[in-house]
Amino acid sequence: MKKAIIAMLLMAIFMVGGGGIVSIVFTSLLGGGTEQSYIYPLYGAAIVLTGIIVGATQIVISEIRELKENLKDK
Repeated sequence: MKKAIIAMLLMAIFMVGGGGIVSIVFTSLLGGGTEQSYIYPLYGAAIVLTGIIVGATQIVISEIRELKENLKDK
């Protein structure tokens, strides 16, 4: 639970502080005017959230493998 709260806090800090940077990067890559600029921080959030999900999945998979190995040993 602690790790989930830390991940949520880091995501909030990234989106508040890094939202402008993400917006600048996506504006230069994708183009668009001010009418699309509000969407770019959401793209950044989706990318970061995808990374968190993949990382959490890897942790769960490794824990399941360890449990299977421990059950085989007994």
